[in-house]
Amino acid sequence: MASSDLHYMGAVEAIKLFKAKKLSPVELMDAVIARAEKVMPKINSFSQTFYDEAREQAKKAEAKYARGARTRPLEGLPLAVKDEETIKGLPASSGCVALADNIADETSFIVERCFKAGGIMHARTTTPEFSCAGYCHTDLWGVTRNPWNRDFTPGGSSGGTGATLAAGAATIATGSDIGGSIRIPASCSGVVGYKPPYGRNPQGHIFNLDFYCHSGPMARSVADTALLQNVMAGPHARDIATLKPKMTLPLEYKSIKGMKIAFSMDLGYCDVDKDVQKNTKAAIKKLRDAGAIVEEVDLQWTWRVLTAAMNYLGHLFGNVIGDVMRRHRHEMMPYATWIGDYGAKTTGMDYIESLNIAGEMYDTLGPILEKYDALICPTNALSAVPADFDSTTEKVKINGKEVDPFLGWVMTYPFNIMSRCPVMSVPSGLDRRGVPTGLQIVGRTYDDPTVFQIGAAVEAADPWYTKPSRRPKL
Repeated sequence: MASSDLHYMGAVEAIKLFKAKKLSPVELMDAVIARAEKVMPKINSFSQTFYDEAREQAKKAEAKYARGARTRPLEGLPLAVKDEETIKGLPASSGCVALADNIADETSFIVERCFKAGGIMHARTTTPEFSCAGYCHTDLWGVTRNPWNRDFTPGGSSGGTGATLAAGAATIATGSDIGGSIRIPASCSGVVGYKPPYGRNPQGHIFNLDFYCHSGPMARSVADTALLQNVMAGPHARDIATLKPKMTLPLEYKSIKGMKIAFSMDLGYCDVDKDVQKNTKAAIKKLRDAGAIVEEVDLQWTWRVLTAAMNYLGHLFGNVIGDVMRRHRHEMMPYATWIGDYGAKTTGMDYIESLNIAGEMYDTLGPILEKYDALICPTNALSAVPADFDSTTEKVKINGKEVDPFLGWVMTYPFNIMSRCPVMSVPSGLDRRGVPTGLQIVGRTYDDPTVFQIGAAVEAADPWYTKPSRRPKL
């Protein structure tokens, strides 16, 4: 890779070069910060920067590599942290103007692990308010834009993370996912995003007991995503839901030849854009060319899946937002007050019905995953909505048909309902507007390695970011 392209170097490759003393963490950090300073006026994906502090930490990492000292898994890597994750002593605003002066008194568990593993935070990334939308704009931080086409969103809620990675302004980054908030932006931004199965990565309370909610890694490659996931994963003394023992993923994977993979284009009910369908079929061909057996299946799901997700999210997440609304409604974004109002209308019976629907969904998915190693489908039914989209006032159409503007254009939330299934989004192509699309890989419960194995096979057939022609034209 040319020195002018250092900001796109992957994490696994960088660590190897650090250890071989062929690259310094200072060189990489300087390249990433220079890139960030160039692209941030165009995409606006940072909520806060720490360039001077990051350079000082990079010098310390450089010294460790130079003297051959023992180094940690992420030693010297530029790390972007989603602003939703709290960091002791820093703002904890949730993207809300009314909470701009809030200061966190604790660092979230996964971020603490990233720091202890040697990751160097040079920036925090933007989110929608309270991380409750599939797009990424707030009154506090403004509109975050997609590096591939700035008229469109990079997705949400980890939208700043997706845009930052795609633009080469970080090497690895954190995300979180309660309805698709890692996978939606991974697809929109053309990067890799991983929703681990419930309990794999620790969460703070109360959301550690919300089985829809997951924190996880985002990166530009499957191997880099695995590297970061290995740091985040494992039981935590303060999270009763975390799993023992810790799972450690390999960074390289064997052939998928002979593997049986189930495929659904629409999950039984979604309207899917023609370009998304085309790119999904191209990804299926890559898997078949690699020796996998890919067969279409019928999940028999209906739009009741969306009802289940909305009732669950509304009853729990919406009422958390509603608590803030009672004091600050006039200062909040319309999409946030909408979900707060929705939550206030839900009942205990709505919540129970969401669990009943979840059981019915697994009645069909479970037997399919007994027969097949994994299920694949599009990540989003549409590449992206406009950057300043407002789901409370605007419409979304797919192939000329109007769909629900809040979640009707994404296909991620069913697998928050199926939360014990590990799920990855990998890039599948570009649509007619130059916006990325994604392929979603759904594993058997707690079978993380197979998901990474399939993701690596798709990536190997058509790697992104390794050449300038496969990067956004910023």
